[in-house]
Amino acid sequence: MEGHPFRQSLLFGSTVVAAIILLLNFVFMAFQLRQSDIAASQSILAQRILLCASGENCFKRVKTQKSPPEVSEKCGFCESRMLDGLRLLVEGGVVAGEDVPGIENHEIIILLNSMISLWQARENIQPETPPHLSLELLFRQKAQSLSDALAFRVMAIGTRVWVAFWLMLVLAAFLLFSGLSLRRIFHTRERDYLRDKYSLVLGNQLLTGFPEAIILLDKSLSLQFVNRFAERYFGCLSNFSQGLNFGHFCQDQSVLGRLRGSLREVAQSSPEKVFAEPDEVSLSLEDGRKCLVVIQWYQLYLVEQNYLLGVIYNPEEDRRKELNIEIAQGQLRELSNNLFKAQDDERRHLADELHDGLCQSLAVLKMQVSGVERRIETVEVKEECRKARQFIAQIIEDVRRLSHDLSPVILDDLGLSDALSHLVNNFTALQNLKASVAVPDIDDFFSREAARNIYRIAQEAINNVGKHAKASLVVLEAEILSDAVRFSIKDDGVGFDADAMKRGRPGTGLGLASMAERVRLLKGDFVIVSKPNKGCEVKFTLPKK
Repeated sequence: MEGHPFRQSLLFGSTVVAAIILLLNFVFMAFQLRQSDIAASQSILAQRILLCASGENCFKRVKTQKSPPEVSEKCGFCESRMLDGLRLLVEGGVVAGEDVPGIENHEIIILLNSMISLWQARENIQPETPPHLSLELLFRQKAQSLSDALAFRVMAIGTRVWVAFWLMLVLAAFLLFSGLSLRRIFHTRERDYLRDKYSLVLGNQLLTGFPEAIILLDKSLSLQFVNRFAERYFGCLSNFSQGLNFGHFCQDQSVLGRLRGSLREVAQSSPEKVFAEPDEVSLSLEDGRKCLVVIQWYQLYLVEQNYLLGVIYNPEEDRRKELNIEIAQGQLRELSNNLFKAQDDERRHLADELHDGLCQSLAVLKMQVSGVERRIETVEVKEECRKARQFIAQIIEDVRRLSHDLSPVILDDLGLSDALSHLVNNFTALQNLKASVAVPDIDDFFSREAARNIYRIAQEAINNVGKHAKASLVVLEAEILSDAVRFSIKDDGVGFDADAMKRGRPGTGLGLASMAERVRLLKGDFVIVSKPNKGCEVKFTLPKK
């Protein structure tokens, strides 16, 4: 329905008409409900009059031997209120505390007036006489007719109320359906309008901000669009009163002939390459310079016309970009190397401070406690001094181990192979783990700086085993290849999702990044193989010096 304006107008007009009818129907139903209440009150009053006239409730029959069974003596209430009830139906008044208007139906009013006349005539005739009984019987018949008429009137009004109610439901359902349909139509129109609007704006912005130089040619090879990157070759089109022809910049007639021929062959289809290989085109710039570029042409069919979209690449700029990337990567490697050197220097300085300062102070404190222990005779105090001396000795050992971890002096004293073996054996002894070390003599294959980085990589990997792996076995292996050395550090712990780490998900930590960066500085390859509950293996291959 969204695509047919006549149907949309018909639906909108039907909705307006249905809304008006619904409003009128609501007013009509409210009026009929009020009339139903009035008619019900009048019907109840007519039924009371009928009961009084028939003597079923309000008459007390007095059977005597002289009077026939039909003769009855009426109660005082019926005698005094009968005329009031009839006049109330004619003129209106208060019934059960509610103001009830009089009956407006002409036939019923005639019936009520005749009943009033009969009742007055009955009062002028002696009771228990045949005329009196005839008038009473006639009054009863008219009272029955009045009750039936008012009851039928109540039923008729109730029927109109129900008809109005169901009509209101139908109209409400129609309005709901038409409202949803109109909302969908307006929403679709708004969405299409915004889509078209933003598509034009977005297309212009995308072409203008495209990271390559692009041009658009029509069938006469006139420039129809030039983005900001292509302005360096063709200038800004707004500076020219007439559209420039591509032949003004390219004098190669063979290229121009191929482009004209391709434009004649372009059909209404999706964009695709016109030529399999890009064209090398020599452009004559506005300042007289020559520029050799590579242009890849694509066919376009826009607004029932054929166009050529050219994407321009400059080989010189590409080489310049690659050179800049290489320079930036070299600067980054140098910065990372300097950062690691500064970090190692700081660790060495901190290790010296711990070893020469804090360890010496703790050793002096230990000797002082020993001296105090020798001068004390109380057994309990001597035991406390002994425990304090053992605690200080443990602190000294922890500080020395921390100092060695910060600055591995063993690396300078024993070499890389023995330092790696000592690192694993010392770690597994402290953590109560099993160790397997297979490291051949590789000291001559790496410089002192490279050996320090290899030690730090292994130290970080083994520390990660102690922090996270919950392993029972640590294996360190090194294999000498023809021009490189392959290292492997693996455990049988809980492992982790290595694929998530490669995708850069949160929780991968800086330790793995630090190891990878050190391997990259040494121009090696770094790989982590791990799966949950299947352990972890850190592998890196480094070239020999």
